[in-house]
Amino acid sequence: MMEESFETLYNKLKYIVDEMEKKPLSLEENLKKYEEGMNISTELYKILSEAEAKIKILKEGKESNFDEGK
Repeated sequence: MMEESFETLYNKLKYIVDEMEKKPLSLEENLKKYEEGMNISTELYKILSEAEAKIKILKEGKESNFDEGK
């Protein structure tokens, strides 16, 4: 199964929130949408955490290269 992009997941989450805010849904439907939204939020958090870790590694590498150049 192919991983979905951050943008795709974000748009899905946004759509779920819009649906919950604009449409009258039953309790069961709201709970299902909420659960789906939380699962997507977890995936988005993982993607952002991985990106943050990569940025830290790149930043630390650049800083050490800069320090070595002094």
